[in-house]
Amino acid sequence: MAKPVFAQDKELAIWTAASSSFELSDHIYVDGALAFRSNAGLGAISRYFGEASMGYKLSSSFNGIAGVRYGTLLDRSGGVQGNFTFYRLFAELKHKASWRKLRFKQRLRFQEDTEKKQGTRTENHLRYKTAVEFKIPNWKADPQLSVEFFKPLGSNSMNGFDRMRYKIQTDVSLAGNALTIAYFIDRDTPLNTIAVNSHMLGLFYDLDF
Repeated sequence: MAKPVFAQDKELAIWTAASSSFELSDHIYVDGALAFRSNAGLGAISRYFGEASMGYKLSSSFNGIAGVRYGTLLDRSGGVQGNFTFYRLFAELKHKASWRKLRFKQRLRFQEDTEKKQGTRTENHLRYKTAVEFKIPNWKADPQLSVEFFKPLGSNSMNGFDRMRYKIQTDVSLAGNALTIAYFIDRDTPLNTIAVNSHMLGLFYDLDF
């Protein structure tokens, strides 16, 4: 049965994070980040988490990365409410290339999400992200557009994608560090239910020590 083309829209959410990266050698580096998300503005935090990963520079164009995310989900709606632990394990391959004034980026990720809420629930996804950045002469805030596809894995998973993420972003310099300003639209298409569009503003500060 075909899914309806219309969708329910959620309120604007906020995703903020501070991160940094450290090089251990010419090929090995580690990344760390602390973040929180809200469901409806800064007054309603829905989750907070930390993330750590280690990357290996396979070449000038390819990087391999593995990491973990661990945090708390603050559920204040529905029948089961409270604070619940969740974590994510992931492994990914990144590629970058350029052509004239364009910068291309791809990412292929496998992730396993586990949530401790009335028992343990685990979901696996394969994600593919493609992005293009436009290098504008004499302009520092170059725009970047991306789209990402989420493919659920497992015997009970639906066919096709259960989420698509559209994003536009730019980087600006703030106090000698990079501040990324992004706008997301997540289109979730759960099995046998109406699609949901989630709108999110992202503010990501990358510290350079």
